[in-house]
Amino acid sequence: MDDETTPGQQGEEQTKRIRAVEDGVSTVQHSIVVDLPLAAVYKQWVDFEAYPEFLPAVREVKLTGEVYSRWTVAISKLSRQFLVEILEQLPEERLVWRTIEGDVWFSGDATFDAIDKQQTRVDVTVHWKPVSAVERTAAALGLAGRVVRGTLEAFKTYIESTGGPSGHSRIKVVSPKG
Repeated sequence: MDDETTPGQQGEEQTKRIRAVEDGVSTVQHSIVVDLPLAAVYKQWVDFEAYPEFLPAVREVKLTGEVYSRWTVAISKLSRQFLVEILEQLPEERLVWRTIEGDVWFSGDATFDAIDKQQTRVDVTVHWKPVSAVERTAAALGLAGRVVRGTLEAFKTYIESTGGPSGHSRIKVVSPKG
């Protein structure tokens, strides 16, 4: 496993990428500091239907149940659809998800930590299993890491420019364990 640390922009962003490939699964980790309170950052993160507003590849997200959402993403002419299940939610602390059906396989988690009253650190880990030859090449080149980093940067820019959560939707998450 190789470990690479990249300094952030003017101390606002910390990014750590860990790439590993085990059993064909690529794992990436990134962190970013958002200049807003923890509650606002978390509320925006779980507002999945707002993702198309700040992530050009996300065409649509529809909530399909308390713990499920259907996503459509497109990069160039390649379009993918998948169903995401929320496995665990600790409000303002952690969110864990995985795909359960569709064109891609991935899982991940995001943790949220208040640095102070006006700054929140978001740590994201994504496990992705490339299927096609193009996806395996992308994984070998570290493109999944760039996508995760770009997603966090777009999230940060969006929420800081709007001053808080957009309020489109909030998925009500209930732990499958009861």
